[in-house]
Amino acid sequence: MQFASPDAFYLLLLIPMLVLFFRWAKGRQVRRTRVLGDAALVQRLTLRRSVTRESVKIGLLLACLFFLALALARPQWGRGEEEVTAQGVDIFLVLDTSFSMDAPDVAPSRMERARYIASELMERLQGNRIGLVVFSGSAFVQCPLTLDYGAARIFLDTVTTGIVPEPGTNIGQAVKAARKGFVARDSKYRVLVLLTDGEQSSGDVEGIAETAREQGIVIHSIGVGTPEGEPIPVRNEKGEVTDYVRDESGKPVLSRLDEDALSRLALTTGGKYFRISDQDKEIDQLTELVVDMEGTELESQIYTNYQERFYWPLMVAVALLIAETLISRQRPVREVP
Repeated sequence: MQFASPDAFYLLLLIPMLVLFFRWAKGRQVRRTRVLGDAALVQRLTLRRSVTRESVKIGLLLACLFFLALALARPQWGRGEEEVTAQGVDIFLVLDTSFSMDAPDVAPSRMERARYIASELMERLQGNRIGLVVFSGSAFVQCPLTLDYGAARIFLDTVTTGIVPEPGTNIGQAVKAARKGFVARDSKYRVLVLLTDGEQSSGDVEGIAETAREQGIVIHSIGVGTPEGEPIPVRNEKGEVTDYVRDESGKPVLSRLDEDALSRLALTTGGKYFRISDQDKEIDQLTELVVDMEGTELESQIYTNYQERFYWPLMVAVALLIAETLISRQRPVREVP
């Protein structure tokens, strides 16, 4: 036997408290009775009152509370086993961690917005295996494909700009890292969601797209940023902006969203390009695309199901409560012949 809600047993702490309360109330009643006058006279006036019946009623109430706590703890026994098979696709969320993602043209910053979108996708795409790839000049798998979304979120919370030592933006390295991390036997169940501003500093976008298409990887790209762009801030240890990234001439570097490159990358692989919106439309649309995909068997697990038995102690508690209400505090009147 096991209990599904063992915290309900804390209700049992009320039993000794109620015992002390009833004893205090009994003592208070005795003291008030003595104030009325002669004890023998008061005893004759209250002859019908039964101390035994009162004790029985209190005992029934305390027993009722015990069985009610037992019912709320949800005892379970008698079990059966059930095999549950997860169906879905393998999805890698690929986050750009280059310093251009610090640009604040998307509040509060491109990086924070990308992490928010990734978190929402993890929430909405449960049932699929989800992994995390981070990249800038190079790339690596931050979290392998998993059905443990809590663990995936822990990894996501650690993602910041500069987490990848090599500077730059190389989407090809990100696709390569994701390709090695896919575990689906059939290539048609591989999806890559790219969250970046698209400023490719190295690598050939057309070549990357063609390679991904040949390997059966569908890439959906989400452009994080604005075409107008914004300077890239430089912050101190306190997070305060002290300057901006500058070029060789000393002018602030303006980082712009490259929608054309991201759109070509997605369309070549059979995916779609999305630009971020304040209404999260891109999240809704991307979720629909993935949900509509045909899934494959990802993982089979044996679950043990215990049968609920809370109704037995609950029935006893109700019976005890009914019995308490039916018992009178007074002795029955005896008719004199």
